[in-house]
Amino acid sequence: MAPSPAVHIVCSDQHRNGKTLLARVLVDFLMIEGRDPFVIDLSSPEGHLRSYFPGRTAMVDFAHVTGQMKAFDTIMSAPNRDYVIDIPAQHLEAFCQSFADLKLGREIRAAGLPIVVLFIIDNNPESLRAATAIEAALAPDLFIPVRNEMVGSALPQGFGGLVLTMSLLDEEVQAIVSERRFSFRLFQLGEEAAVPLRLRPNLKTFLHGLMSGFGDISPALSLLKLRG
Repeated sequence: MAPSPAVHIVCSDQHRNGKTLLARVLVDFLMIEGRDPFVIDLSSPEGHLRSYFPGRTAMVDFAHVTGQMKAFDTIMSAPNRDYVIDIPAQHLEAFCQSFADLKLGREIRAAGLPIVVLFIIDNNPESLRAATAIEAALAPDLFIPVRNEMVGSALPQGFGGLVLTMSLLDEEVQAIVSERRFSFRLFQLGEEAAVPLRLRPNLKTFLHGLMSGFGDISPALSLLKLRG
């Protein structure tokens, strides 16, 4: 039985700590799984995530009410697919406020879509407190703390539940995967020529850790549904 689609919200209270990289890998994972993810990129006008998935991305200026409505209307107009929302840190508070004001959690769940939040906890202890606040504000079906070893994390070791880890990437690998034409999906499917042989193990370790974690999301949601 195919996994049910979900709304995946990728966020953090801090800038430049791997949110877009995490969202990219998630979109490619969903595509590998035969699903049809659609991206909502709130990084207007830069379009950090849209540049990697131009054909399946809505660019949203969340600083304005029309942009906020566009983000939510996009989901409600086609609730039969996965969504990945990449939220820049500067828009996180406004997103949570709009989410509450418009009662989007209720509307999205009524459309049959569970809500998953992936929050990168930075190395500042304040980021851990922010994660707790965001979990309370969005009340997702599943809240997943993410530890990025490239920036460090205040998340305690041995933290229970589903936790994702972004392992260290060699600087050369980071430069390669940042190219707009690079695809994690194609690399996973065997098209590895863009990455020198000596660097491939590093990237494979990085992707294995994340994609294994992504693969645990649907079973975790199913278990929660059974318990509910």
